[in-house]
Amino acid sequence: MLVKEFLQENPASALEGRSVLETKELMEENNFRIIFVVDEEDELVGFLTYDSIKEKSGDQPIDNFVSRSTLHAEETDTIDKAVSIIREYSLMVLPVVDSDRKLVGVLTPGKLFEKFSDLLNFGEGGFWITLSCEGPGDVQKILTVLDEEGVDLLSLLNAGENGDKELVMKVGEVEDAEGLKRSLMEVL
Repeated sequence: MLVKEFLQENPASALEGRSVLETKELMEENNFRIIFVVDEEDELVGFLTYDSIKEKSGDQPIDNFVSRSTLHAEETDTIDKAVSIIREYSLMVLPVVDSDRKLVGVLTPGKLFEKFSDLLNFGEGGFWITLSCEGPGDVQKILTVLDEEGVDLLSLLNAGENGDKELVMKVGEVEDAEGLKRSLMEVL
């Protein structure tokens, strides 16, 4: 999965050279605590926080207060790479650029949660089961049981840590959830 599948497009941005007053007004109207700064070609220059300009005089250009950060993702990067950056630096927003370094969007933890919630079928009924397993052969056994029971597999995740192998799966509605769990544990 690529970053471009998860980004919020057309983020608000401020043009280099814009006045502090204009930028503060834009940020206040939209309740932004941070805004990305671009040059005349829409290439990412850096970012600006509201706190860095809130006490500054209005006619100054924002250029003196821009943090010229290199942290960003490209729209063709894997989502794994972008999430690693967000996690490592505890970011609330990560700018996304195209191959010419033009700002095309942003990634936020909220947007990522929304997209992954859709992928994992949160709020769609069914229930979650966690099973210990030995490897890929066990996945086939699980699928066979689900097929025999007429149960839909909605999501399947590898959740093991420290050498433990666990599968977490969400299945569709079943009449006898405990019976299904017993059937699954018997084949593993």
